[in-house]
Amino acid sequence: MTETAIAQFWILVKGVLALDPAMFQLIQQFPQRTWAAAAVVLLAGLSLAVAESVVLFLNRVRPARFVFSLLLGAILFACGYGFWVLATWLSSVWLLRLNLSLETIALVLAFSYAPLMFSFVGALPYYGVPLLRLLSVWTLLAMMLGFSAVADLPLPQAFEAVVTGWIALQLLQQTIGQPVAALGRWLANAAAGVKLVTDRRSLADLIRVGGAFLADAALPNRLLPTAANSSPLVADVEFSPAHSDWVVATPPEVNSRPTEPVRRLSGLRFPLRRSLQYIGLTLFAGVITFVLSPVRRFLIGTYDAAGDAWIQFFIDLAWISLIIFIISGLLAPLEALGWWAGWYGDPIAATRPVISPLSVPRDRVKRYLIYLDGTGQSTKDYQPLVANFLNHLAQQLPEDMLLVKGLMSYSVLDRPLTEDRPFAFFWRWVEGLEAQPQESWVGALVSFRNMLMVSVSADQRYGPVYNWGIAQRIYDSLMRLGYPAEGNVPITLVGYSGGAQVGMGVVPFLKSSLNTSVEVISLGGVISGRVDALEVEQLYHLVGDRDWIERLGIVLFPRRWRVSFLSYWHRAKRKGKISLIALKGMGHQGDGGMLDPALPAGESRSHLQRTLTLVMNILQDKFSEQLVADQLPPETESNYQRYSEADFNHWSYYPLEQTVDAQLYQPIASWMGRLILPKSDQRRQVNGALFEVHHAPAPHASLVGKVVRLRWSQEPAVQARVRQVIQDIHFSAEADYTQHQGLIHPVRLNHWRQVNPLESLAGSRPENDVIVALPEGVEVAWESGAAAEQQVAAEPTGAGRDWVLYVEHEPAQISGRYYGLVQFLGPDAKSDRYCVTHFNRVSRRFDGPTETVRLPQVITDTNGTLPATANQIEQSPQNQEGWYIYGAPDADGLFVVQAIAPRELFRLMPNRTLLRAKAGLRYVKQKSWKNLAAKKGQSESVLISPHTLTAQQARQGWQVGDRALLIHIYGGIGGNQREPAAKAPIYFGHFAYGVATVVHEPLADEPQFDIRYYQVYTHNNHGIVAGVLHWTRYMGDRQWGFLGTRPVADILIKHPAYTQPFDFNGALPTALDDLIRQLEIMVARYRIGDGTGGTYVGPANNCAQDSNQALYASIKQLEELMQTSPPQHPEQAQRYQQLLEIRKALQRELLPLGSARADWEEGREVLGSNLEDYPLKTLGRGLLSWRTMFPRVASDTVTELFLRHGACLWVLRTNQVGGYDPEIEAIAPFTF
Repeated sequence: MTETAIAQFWILVKGVLALDPAMFQLIQQFPQRTWAAAAVVLLAGLSLAVAESVVLFLNRVRPARFVFSLLLGAILFACGYGFWVLATWLSSVWLLRLNLSLETIALVLAFSYAPLMFSFVGALPYYGVPLLRLLSVWTLLAMMLGFSAVADLPLPQAFEAVVTGWIALQLLQQTIGQPVAALGRWLANAAAGVKLVTDRRSLADLIRVGGAFLADAALPNRLLPTAANSSPLVADVEFSPAHSDWVVATPPEVNSRPTEPVRRLSGLRFPLRRSLQYIGLTLFAGVITFVLSPVRRFLIGTYDAAGDAWIQFFIDLAWISLIIFIISGLLAPLEALGWWAGWYGDPIAATRPVISPLSVPRDRVKRYLIYLDGTGQSTKDYQPLVANFLNHLAQQLPEDMLLVKGLMSYSVLDRPLTEDRPFAFFWRWVEGLEAQPQESWVGALVSFRNMLMVSVSADQRYGPVYNWGIAQRIYDSLMRLGYPAEGNVPITLVGYSGGAQVGMGVVPFLKSSLNTSVEVISLGGVISGRVDALEVEQLYHLVGDRDWIERLGIVLFPRRWRVSFLSYWHRAKRKGKISLIALKGMGHQGDGGMLDPALPAGESRSHLQRTLTLVMNILQDKFSEQLVADQLPPETESNYQRYSEADFNHWSYYPLEQTVDAQLYQPIASWMGRLILPKSDQRRQVNGALFEVHHAPAPHASLVGKVVRLRWSQEPAVQARVRQVIQDIHFSAEADYTQHQGLIHPVRLNHWRQVNPLESLAGSRPENDVIVALPEGVEVAWESGAAAEQQVAAEPTGAGRDWVLYVEHEPAQISGRYYGLVQFLGPDAKSDRYCVTHFNRVSRRFDGPTETVRLPQVITDTNGTLPATANQIEQSPQNQEGWYIYGAPDADGLFVVQAIAPRELFRLMPNRTLLRAKAGLRYVKQKSWKNLAAKKGQSESVLISPHTLTAQQARQGWQVGDRALLIHIYGGIGGNQREPAAKAPIYFGHFAYGVATVVHEPLADEPQFDIRYYQVYTHNNHGIVAGVLHWTRYMGDRQWGFLGTRPVADILIKHPAYTQPFDFNGALPTALDDLIRQLEIMVARYRIGDGTGGTYVGPANNCAQDSNQALYASIKQLEELMQTSPPQHPEQAQRYQQLLEIRKALQRELLPLGSARADWEEGREVLGSNLEDYPLKTLGRGLLSWRTMFPRVASDTVTELFLRHGACLWVLRTNQVGGYDPEIEAIAPFTF
């Protein structure tokens, strides 16, 4: 085209951009209209290819092929345009009966693409995607106006023509266009030199696994140390002066193999290589300026009309600023993308380099602090205020924390702006000017450049790559500083200004690669709402009330706006993962900023001192005390509060010095005591919980009454299990609200960091009133100084807290300290005292000593219901076989009964024995829950053994030492005192797993069941704590238990494949043991709500679903273990095959849609979430396992499954057993 034609061409383009309908009429008369249309389409295609070029980078396309791919993208776009023209013409002529020629439609559609000529702005970080959407809408409007102008149609009909053409295009593409599309994909792959991954999900997976999907990319599945190409990563380590001997070593150079294009460039001399870079940048700027010519022409029109010189100056300044902004924005992600693609000879390493060890005592570092600087960073030398802050911080850090600094927060190559860059000379000039006080304003140029990098970190396309790269550098520095390869050492990222956004971006990568918790301390951070804040352990966001830069960030990032209530930011706030901390009178930086050491007028501390104090309080767990102190007290009275008012419900009511007759009473367990939550400043020394010993075995009887330390065993398997559930706890908004409404949450743990399961058990209630029995295998040791040693004969000097007890499993919550076997004779003269007679082991009758015991009148719940009553207990059917009474003597030596248990329920003497599976299943699913009113006060013990011939053989199958899987389910409370949850038409009930062990009971001298529940229990107003609860605590306790108020079924399942051990290289694992471990993990998660402080019933998470998740995981884990070394013994091989069949049946029955839920397969932490957080995912997870949404349906399903696969069952049923309460009735749980 001639110069005149080109000018006319731009006039037409300008008119289309202005949405002038007359321009579409003029286009028909333009002599070079065909060439003009082709130019618009090709320019739009090339521009759009540039906007989507991130796909080429992610697929690691080489530079030369990258250019060819862009050109091919423009051609393929033109082919797509041709299809659309054809489809629109066919639909217009055949369907809409429009008299339009093919050329007219082609011209209208081509020039309607004019807005897409600016599609390259879609490559701008963060704002590129919304700009692309705006251009698409602009294009649609141009098409509508074009059709309206050339066909003389109203706008609605013009819109109909465009939409009809688009639908026809889709039909063409899915039919005759398939071969053409396949050819286009082949050409694109050929031009790129790789098989391109283009869909969003696959690209996300490609980044997540480090590019392992690409055959020609040697990338790891996790972060691995690499070496910087131009300048080695330097991580300065700062400790308190007492540790000045801990030196810093610069890592050795590690050879990395550059990619082919880089090897070619490296052969060129440096001046020539740099000249080529300048030529490329000049051409790039020229192309951008040329494409933006319509904008320039528009500004020139305004320029000429203005006349005023100052207005003309500002117009020129606006044009230059726009060009600089767009060019800078387009170049901003290039470093990260080029690094990923291997253009700079610094690909992600596939092997670990050999690193010289540093003189840092790894075992003494308990937390690593990593500083990420603000947007003013241009080199590794910090600005004076920042350097002063870091020096003070290093001096105040505890001995077991390591500060890492020297990272370039805005370069994936860890390369300063002043080194080895095309514009390094410019940044050196800026750095020189910035050092002069009168020229300090030029530092804004550095901040502008780095703010672009912040937007790259926040971008949904570039962010994963950029953050991956920064995480790689952090990982490298940690490895060089002695970070353990197995991870598990917590990390704190301290981000100033834009460094906070970078820190939030790298959290998911560090968390997964280092297998540890990562928290972020934001100092005036400018943070996007798009970053996945749900991944961070906790974000402490310190913001000055005069910090306009941080507030500007809220404006610039729409996902931070309140209207975006489903963004990651607002969901994390609701989950309590973001602590907003206001700093009164502080600005962002410089004078008056949060790092300003000057003392403000009228203040006793500088801003720097206040900021340092807050940071140190966070790091030393002192900040939690201030936050917890601000919590509101509960507004609604809970059952826990009501029950705690009674003196007999308090542990202090039972003096430890009081004893019992050893012939009549037995201790409940060898080790019993009260858990005490340590103070926040004691946690490091205690490393668990404190334990007030109430009873100990004879060799350690001297410890009774003393407070010792209770810790987890040092066995690697135990430590690995414990690490899975160690978390920071920060209450979500829902936990704060429900605590205010009377639910019992672990308020004392709120804002604590790295809480272990012993701490969460001790701190689960407002008071230190959790009484437990320690599991078997307690290891006793004592500490001398910092070392723990095995116990010696002589007791250590000093307080009892020098003693340490180690346990492998979670302690069981119990009621009482001693138990006896008695028969109630009747009430004594005083209303709460009863006369009992003890069981005689010799005569096998209740003709032993007579005694008076106390059964205190329990406190009614908030509904007015008595949890238990002694009314007519001597007349109950269970009194004939006797009652186990659990409790302890009061100060007067009178035995106070805290819990009761009917002996006939636990004896291995069933009331009935069913030898047919069908009859047994009918009893479990139907008969046991019928006629509950007539069964009130009764208990049933039914043995179901389809594989034996006689009842005697069935009983002989249960011997001392045998264990069984227990399924627990309870119903509701009806009658005059109907509970609120039972006022609906149906009552769902509650589900739990447990373990029943056949033990020898010494008082009755007979085998009995010992039952422990693993209660996956949500937070409640009753004070029930998720965990291991002995039957006496959960069922038999007269104040806290359910024996007297609810109908309950405990189904014991004994199956050799599940309950008997496999011999695996000397180890003897069972699926039941794996279930115990999985349930211990689950109940620990429930106690803290996966760090949110609250767990609630929902479509995807409840007692039945999460208990069955543990069951599924236990069988799956044992299956994976056995697959590594299949059993050789025929009997074991047969049991293993049975176990596989059970697992498949579980998946088929509990997961009827055929596949396990993702959170079941991966154990994701989703507790504490609600439907609002993940609406579709939550409903989807619930539907995948809908049978486990209903407790009784889940119980019936699992029971029938095991029975069908050859299990024996023993059903223990109670129906409001104990004293008689006429005000309540039993309600069966719902089933289909």
